[in-house]
Amino acid sequence: MEADKIINGNCWVACIDLLGFKKELLGFEKQSGVGMLDIFVESFYKEILEIFQKDVKDFKGGVFACWASDTFVFYTPDDSDASFSTISIVANNFCCRMIWHQKAFRGALGTGQFYADRQNNIFLGSAFIDAYEYAEKQNWIGFVVTPTAEKKIGDIDIELSLNIQPHISLYQYSQYDVPIKEKELRNSVEGTERLFAAKIPDARESFRMPSGLPQEVMVKYENTLRFFEQCPCP
Repeated sequence: MEADKIINGNCWVACIDLLGFKKELLGFEKQSGVGMLDIFVESFYKEILEIFQKDVKDFKGGVFACWASDTFVFYTPDDSDASFSTISIVANNFCCRMIWHQKAFRGALGTGQFYADRQNNIFLGSAFIDAYEYAEKQNWIGFVVTPTAEKKIGDIDIELSLNIQPHISLYQYSQYDVPIKEKELRNSVEGTERLFAAKIPDARESFRMPSGLPQEVMVKYENTLRFFEQCPCP
């Protein structure tokens, strides 16, 4: 499938936001002055985009990508079981490499309607909203499957079982009480939501907590370390 072909249907969408980007960017602007953002782009994005684009190219049309500022998006041409497997691998690989490079993030895999017109840079739909909202509400460094995506996986599994085919595998994920920001709790008083969270390979060994973090940021790292201890990564 051509990368510039318009996609308009039900898809899987993974949204990953980098944490601390605003502070890093504004700090650079203040220190460097006007007209120096090309240096920031070269130092900040080069390594990330090489990782980002390589994973997409490896799957040759099975998954596509777009990004703006600190938000990176993967999406598939449909919402099939094969597309779920592909986007799960790509998103988990990206998260893994972000940890290797000491980049904090949070992300989510959603599903629903999605419209993608790469030539005109138009990307919209309920799948993106689903993934983006769940990426934003987490109070840690991690990647989850949204409830909507989890239900879709269950529906596919029922269909596959009727055809005596293998179910979709969630072996890369563990059900976990994911920490949620206080302003997102709504009806919950526990501060968590039960979701499938990605077990990112080698994450515990590569994960580092920077020194001198403010308390609200340190909590995110502590929540992540707790997950690594309770749900060992493959």
